[in-house]
This record gives sequence, structure tokens and C-alpha cells, in this order.
Amino acid sequence: MASVSFDLFVTGGTLVTSTGVRSANLCVRDGRIAEVLPPHGRADAADTLDASGLHILPGVIDTHVHTRHPGVPEREDFLSGTSAAAAGGITTLFEMPISKLPVNSGESLARRAELLQPTALIDYALYGGAGHENLEAIAGQAEAGAIAFKTFLQPPPPARLDEFFGLWCTDEVRLRDLMRVVKATGLRHCFHCEHTATFEALQRQLEADGRITGAAHAASRPPVVEDLSVAIVLALAEDLGARVQVVHCSSPRAAHMARDARWRGVDATVETCPPYLFFTDEALDRLGPYAKCNPPLRGEQEVRGLRQCLREGLIEVVGTDHSPFLAEDKDRGAENIFLAPPGLAGLEVLVPLMLTAVHRGWITLEDLAGLLSENAARLFRLPQKGRLTAGADADLTIVDLSAVWTYDSAAALTKSRANMRIYDGVELHGRVVHTIVRGVPVCRDGVVVGRAGHGQFVRPSRPV
Repeated sequence: MASVSFDLFVTGGTLVTSTGVRSANLCVRDGRIAEVLPPHGRADAADTLDASGLHILPGVIDTHVHTRHPGVPEREDFLSGTSAAAAGGITTLFEMPISKLPVNSGESLARRAELLQPTALIDYALYGGAGHENLEAIAGQAEAGAIAFKTFLQPPPPARLDEFFGLWCTDEVRLRDLMRVVKATGLRHCFHCEHTATFEALQRQLEADGRITGAAHAASRPPVVEDLSVAIVLALAEDLGARVQVVHCSSPRAAHMARDARWRGVDATVETCPPYLFFTDEALDRLGPYAKCNPPLRGEQEVRGLRQCLREGLIEVVGTDHSPFLAEDKDRGAENIFLAPPGLAGLEVLVPLMLTAVHRGWITLEDLAGLLSENAARLFRLPQKGRLTAGADADLTIVDLSAVWTYDSAAALTKSRANMRIYDGVELHGRVVHTIVRGVPVCRDGVVVGRAGHGQFVRPSRPV
């Protein structure tokens, strides 16, 4: 009997990277890709996965997730969240600092990493929180393994101040000091960009005029609200030499401003999310609070412009901004859109939606490998992730491009499946078949088979 040389042999698949598409076989040992063989290559392994007719992407990295665990377990916990992620082809997620244990110090980051691990099906990283309240605790979060820092440029909801301590700043003078402290860590500083004074004034006027349903939410936060905030961040980043990222970008003008800043030497990158590419503000009138997110969905012209930004490479990464809320939470805004919490769930549809973007000709398969994996691994210094090469973690997202199906949120694994109804009825082209995390299938033939606790806390490499 031949000796077993590898743990897993993935045969018959087509590898997709930002540099090209080619047929190859993968040999996995001890959680890493040990060899990449030509299509005719054979190997002895304990397990074989036939990927004939399928495409293999570098394991997808979701750069923007709010499971909020520990938080409100009825909405989501880390087991349900990482199960949904595994079903959606995500192999690593970046968890935002909001929770009932907000990440705002080295101690809280370490404690939260410890709490998440026992139920993690996939790998995870943690953002540190950077606000005007915790300047002295920023260096400690970097030491504890923060992947990056997140700052909200708006005040938190009054009822959730405990979840946001150390995560926000609305004063530009304090913001400059804050960005200087984060810069010293060498980590990327990520911002929720909306100009508070402007959207608060617009909302007050809309409410006074009795406009409180549906698309009134978009009217309260037009693109200029985002653009003003992005301009401030970019100006400060240029002045300080800071590394920054605009998260969940919905404005083409903001993406262009970041591009122009890069031309001037600023390390400024952009993330967007699928809802801003697939839906317009019409969904707010149709679905009310179930289409509410911040920044809001935009008009047709802005949506087309954002797709063009994606096509032209002005956007580096696509994340979900997964935000679990129950129907009872969203229904608070049934009569007054301003009373509903913002955010949409989306872990299970990130990959199918972006495969659909490929099908529609908005981007190429090669673009997809960069947007969903390679760029995030590079920007956030995870050299072991995002590569289909020998020595890299064996994180694989294996998809069927020929699958055509209609989404039904009733089948979702997230506890907040009601908050996915915006996707119901959408025809999708492409489906996740297998998800492999460090050589171990966590979703096989479309069924989640992962073991709680397999996921590991990942830290960025030290800056050079």
C-alpha cells in the first residue's frame, strides 16, 4: 500500500488568481498548500476532493463583519455567524469592535479573541477600536493582535453607548490626534465616513416636513454627507502620512477622491459592499427598514458610477458589513424609517452576489480574486492568507459558476435571516460548493460540516 503523503488532494479544479485562471491540482499537508501540481499530477492523500468543473478561489476574506458576539445572542452568536460565513464561502472574517465587550483596549481585545474561539468554524481577526476616549489604549490593542483600527465619525445610538466606548470621534481636532496615535502602530485606520452635523440637520428638516418613511432615509444622508467626511479623513491622512481605508463606500465621488489621494502618495484604500452595487434607493420605498443601512442605498446614477469604480480598480476590497437584526428590531421603523436600526445581513450572499457581478460583466474572475481575498491579505498584512501557492494556508473557496438559482432567505443560517429579505427573489449566477479552512472542509457539497473551535485568531505580521 502506498504511503499517504498528504492530508487532502483537491483534483480537477480551475484555480483563479488576480494574475490568471488555470487548471491545477492542490496537495494539502498540515493546513497549508504543500504542492500545486499540473492537471495530470497525482498524489496519495488521506482525503480526496473532486473539484471537476469547479473554480477555486483563494479563501475569501470578509473585511467587515458585525456578529457583535458577545452581544444579543438572539440576533447572532459566533457559531451561527461563522456557520453562515462557511456556507457563504468565507474562510476568514474581520470582526468589528462593537459588542457588549467592545474592543477598546489590549485587555478587551485579548478577552474577546478568547471568547470567540471555542465556537469559531472559520478563522477570524479583530479590529481595535480607536476613539477620543481611549487614546492611551491604542498601542496595547496593536500589541494584542488587532488587524486594524476602526473609528466611527458619528456618535453612537444613545441606548448603545456601552458597545461603542472608545470607538468614535466627531471632533476633527481630536481626530487628528487620534490618527497620529494609530499611525504609530503601523496598522491601517478604517473609517465609517458620514458627516454628523450635515445628516442630523437634514434629518431634522425631513421629520419637520413629515417625510419619515422609506427613501426619506436616503434623503437624510445624500452622497455629500459621505463625501465631506471622506475629504476630512483624506486631508488628515495626507498631512500625517497615515494609512487609511474608507469602509462601506457608497459614493463614486468618494472613491475618486481616494484615487486622487493615492496619486499624491497617500496610502488610502476603499471597501464597498454588495448592496451598494445591486440595489438602489428604490428598495427603501419597497422594503422600508429592511433596506436601511448606513450609508444608505443610492440612486441609479450613483450605483452605476460605483460599479464603474469597481471595474476601474478604484475599490480594493468588498466586504459584507454583516449586521444582524431581528424582524422585531427592524419593524420599529415600519412607520418611521428613522426609528429602525441600520444594517443588513449578508455573509451567505457575498460570494454568490459577486459571482453574479462577474456574470453580468461588471468585473472579471481575476478581479474577484483580488477584491475578495488577495487585496485584503496584502493590505492587512496576512501573508499566509489570500494565495493559492505552496506554503500558504490551505484556505479555498470552491464555486460552481454554472449554477443559476433564486435566493430565499428562509434557508439562511444566520439567526437574522429576516434581515436578508432584500435578497429574496434575486437570480444568482454562481454558488459556493466547498469551503476549506486550513485544509479542513467546513462546508462540503453545500452543507456546513465544520467543527466549532476549528477557527483560529489571526494576527497581522509586523510592519517591515
